[in-house]
Amino acid sequence: MQKRITLGRVHPEDCDAIVEAMRNPEMSRWLTSIPQPYGLNDAARFVAEAGPGEYAIRVDGEMAGMLRIAESFGIWLASRFQRQGIALRAAVLGLSRYFMAGAEGIDAVYLNGNHRSEMLLSRLGFRAGAQVTAWSRAKAREFPATSLHLTRADFAARHGIALHTPRLRINGFQPGDLIDLHRIVTRPEVARMLLRYATDMTLDDVAPIFTREALTPPMRLVIRHKGQVAGAVGVLPGEPPSINYFLDPSLAGQGLGQEAAGAFFGEYLARFDPPALQAEVFDDNPASARILRNLGFQREEDAMVPSLGRDAAAAAGIYRWRRKR
Repeated sequence: MQKRITLGRVHPEDCDAIVEAMRNPEMSRWLTSIPQPYGLNDAARFVAEAGPGEYAIRVDGEMAGMLRIAESFGIWLASRFQRQGIALRAAVLGLSRYFMAGAEGIDAVYLNGNHRSEMLLSRLGFRAGAQVTAWSRAKAREFPATSLHLTRADFAARHGIALHTPRLRINGFQPGDLIDLHRIVTRPEVARMLLRYATDMTLDDVAPIFTREALTPPMRLVIRHKGQVAGAVGVLPGEPPSINYFLDPSLAGQGLGQEAAGAFFGEYLARFDPPALQAEVFDDNPASARILRNLGFQREEDAMVPSLGRDAAAAAGIYRWRRKR
C-alpha cells in the first residue's frame, strides 16, 4: 500500500522523534544549524520557534522529518524513512505551496560530500551556483559547500501535476490537444453544462482557455484515455478556488469522470491544503453532482447561473468542500 505523505505543523509531542533523529551522527553531520549534543530542550525550543514555512513531514501520520521552505530550502528525514522517495514527495508538496504563494525562486546550500542532498536538489530542479562555505554550529567552523537556486519555471517543468490512474493519464496541455478539446467543448451537450464554452466557438476562441500551466491555478489538465484526449480537469483561482471538469460524451457511463476528478482532487489537496473548494453544477447535470458528492462536496446554495452554451441562465447548485480539522 502506498504511504500517505503529508505536511503540517510541528507539535510538542514530536520532540522525542526529533531528538532521536538529531542524535544520529549520520544525520547530524550534514546539518549545520543544530547544536551537539542535542537534547529535549533543543527540540522544544525548535518547535516553539518554528515558523509558517517549516513543516513536519508525516508518513501515515507518523513524524518522519522536517522541511523548511522560507528564506532557504532545507530538509531532513529520520534514517528509517530514507531511500523511499519520501523526501522528494514532501519537497514537491512544500515547494508547490511556496510557488502558489507567488514566489519566483528559492536558494539552497548543501555541504560538499552530501550526495543524497545533491541528488535530491538536482531532481527538484535546483541548479548549482557558486562554491561557498557554511558555518557548522556544532563544530564551530566553516565547511566547503555548494549554493543552488530553483526557479518557479524549472520546478514547474519537472513537477507540474501529472497523474496516472488505472485507466487515465492526466497532465498538462499540449498544443496538439487543442483540436480534440475544441471538438468536445463545442458539442451542445457539453457546452451547456459548462460556463464559458459556446457551440460556435472557433479554435482561436478556445485556445486562450488552455495553457501549459500545470502547477498552480488557473490550470486545466488534459484527461487522456487509451492515448486519446478524453476531456479536462482543473481549478480556477478564487475564494474559494473552483474545480471544473468535462469528459467526451462518448466515454460517459464508465466512471471515468469520477476517476479523473478524484485523482485531481486528491493531488490538489495534498499539494496546496486549501481550506475550501467549490463547483457550480446545473440541476440538469446529475452525473456531475454525483461526482462531487462522492468527493465530499455538499450543496450549499441555489443559484441561477449563466452559460455561453445556453440561451439563458439556468438553475444550478453551488457545491462546496471544506477542510476538516
